[in-house]
Amino acid sequence: MPESQFEHVISRHGSYSAKWSNDNQYVIALSVADMDIAAPDFIVNSLAEFVQKSIYGYTLLSKDWNTVTAAWFNRHYHWKVNPEHIVFCPRVVQAVSLYIQNYTHSGDKITILSPAYSPISQAVVVNQRTLLESQLIYANNRYQIDFTDLEEKFRQSVCFILISPHNPTGTVWSKQDLIKIAELAEKYQVFIISDDVHADFIFNSEQHQVISALSTYVAQNSFICTSPAKTFNIAGLEVANIVIANDKYRQKFKSCLVSAGIHNPGYFSVPAHLAAYTQGDQWLTQLKTYLAKNRKWVIETCQQHFPQWQVTNSHGTYMLWINYKNMNITEQQLKHWFTELAGVEMSFGSGFGASGDGFFRINIATPRSLLNEAFERLISTFPYK
Repeated sequence: MPESQFEHVISRHGSYSAKWSNDNQYVIALSVADMDIAAPDFIVNSLAEFVQKSIYGYTLLSKDWNTVTAAWFNRHYHWKVNPEHIVFCPRVVQAVSLYIQNYTHSGDKITILSPAYSPISQAVVVNQRTLLESQLIYANNRYQIDFTDLEEKFRQSVCFILISPHNPTGTVWSKQDLIKIAELAEKYQVFIISDDVHADFIFNSEQHQVISALSTYVAQNSFICTSPAKTFNIAGLEVANIVIANDKYRQKFKSCLVSAGIHNPGYFSVPAHLAAYTQGDQWLTQLKTYLAKNRKWVIETCQQHFPQWQVTNSHGTYMLWINYKNMNITEQQLKHWFTELAGVEMSFGSGFGASGDGFFRINIATPRSLLNEAFERLISTFPYK
């Protein structure tokens, strides 16, 4: 049962899925970062109970929302959070935008690490702030931070947006990395927003480290953005929790939510969140075991059939970041092969900024039979022999 529960292939056509939006239903989507694995039964059953009530009115957070959330943080990250510091916000990107709009000024510089998750980069640019990209060092098939460059960027910046674990590269930042970032932030009085939505997906013996737990300065000068959305495949229900330890910043953020018209959670958000964080521990362990096998299968298949590819050595997220530069083809040629010939959609590197050129991202959080079919198509249609 533990593995078979993740093997069921569910058609998402007709569900208004952003991931499966291609009009050609033959195409297999391994792109957008949600899973093609069903949410666990305890969430589905809870939502079914609320469906049957037949009235979908305005909703309040449960009285135990914050304590349930803090308990999850403590169990899974050994991160002790005062429940009063947790603020509901539907989406992490909304929280990032609200911070930019209300805590910074037009023209202020905000630093990210690149390649970067594009909605975060866009949030900076569309809000008329200056985006500074500190390019990660890619060497020996892995990524590391260029701290000399990052310090130069921090000298100019008011805010740094960290994605931890990193999307798209899957890099899990070490405790030493996070401490160095925190020290630079304190030295240059830089505020930190940490997007930790992939925190539950680390595929080695390491435990997720939250940057604010490692620095008193960061604890008082940060938004730590968390969500059960990736973990339990409920992104469409729009649930996120922002941890803000600083009383002044937290009260201001609550006012920003009200001024933006964000008053209530969605009707299904509350039962889904409570079920996830009170009943989800064992299911998550089983899911990670299954996804670890998917990662291993994809890496071995790439090595066997596409030796020109280099799968980035990483341990975070349920995506893999693959370097295809040794093929000496353009991204347009890769897209033609993947999408037009094989009928497989990936996330292509140019969508993550200039430093993503020559890479693509594959989402492996899908039934293995679907992965197998996708790779059979790629192998049989390979046009660059």
